Amino acid sequence: MDRFVAMRVFARVVEAGSFVKAAESLQLPVANVSRIVQALEAHLGARLLNRTTRSISISEDGEMYYQRCLSVLAEVDDMEAELSHAKLNPKGKLKVNLPAVVARTTVIPALPEFFAKYPDIGIEMGLTDRQVDIVEEGVDCVIRVGELEDSGLVARRIGNMARLTCAAPAYLATHGEPKTPDELRHHIGVNYLSSNTGRVRGWDFVIDGKNELIEMKGMIAVNDADAYLTCGLHGLGIVKGPRYILGPYVATGALREILVDYPSVPRPISILYSPNRHLPHRIRVFVDWIAEVFAREPLMQCKN
Repeated sequence: MDRFVAMRVFARVVEAGSFVKAAESLQLPVANVSRIVQALEAHLGARLLNRTTRSISISEDGEMYYQRCLSVLAEVDDMEAELSHAKLNPKGKLKVNLPAVVARTTVIPALPEFFAKYPDIGIEMGLTDRQVDIVEEGVDCVIRVGELEDSGLVARRIGNMARLTCAAPAYLATHGEPKTPDELRHHIGVNYLSSNTGRVRGWDFVIDGKNELIEMKGMIAVNDADAYLTCGLHGLGIVKGPRYILGPYVATGALREILVDYPSVPRPISILYSPNRHLPHRIRVFVDWIAEVFAREPLMQCKN
């Protein structure tokens, strides 16, 4: 039995909370993962995990061993990184998750420079607005738009996203242009469904110095940013979205900005990762690079 392999497998099972999820993230058969943990328990002469037909939980001995495993594995990783000059040439696979529209407009176009600088790092990119569980799903870091809940993760603010309220000229010709948020009750909006809650997101405006939330009537609701934009361009209703997405269409006249005297508070953009004193260097360089990419995008650094 390779004890270092066994320690890594055991730690992953604890973090994932199941043999199946650990096996998926390690790309190993479930039977192999279970056999490795059983062999480790036999070698130690202690039960590390309490198993039932539906779940597993860590034992008291397992918790103590898990904490020591993290320390030992981190030291081994650091030693190997130094010996292989990984701090100069970080390597390995990086699993990241971010909204599709952010990937398409900002991150993917800049990736050639990242790979030119770090050719030994591979990226597995998940595209979703859903709030993924970093530990359970084996993700290294995520980019999230909006206010953050207290998740226990390290969060680094990398930008602020300004938003516009717009409508197609055809819509305005038929329905007229609202001059205040209160007049929106006579209008139709394209609604956006939250991937986390499944509910329609409200529209917020700064009115008399206060942030007010308005629920819009709508004929259609979508959960995809490209579909949302397409609905707006075809006059299916008023849309509210990021300046960096809607701005080019305003410039061409395909959309017209409305309610310009009633802005919305910019939404923060953050990159999050697990609080690990021995953060792998490939994650650290990616986080720093992402911060640089967003820093040089004026539309990602809006204050109002």
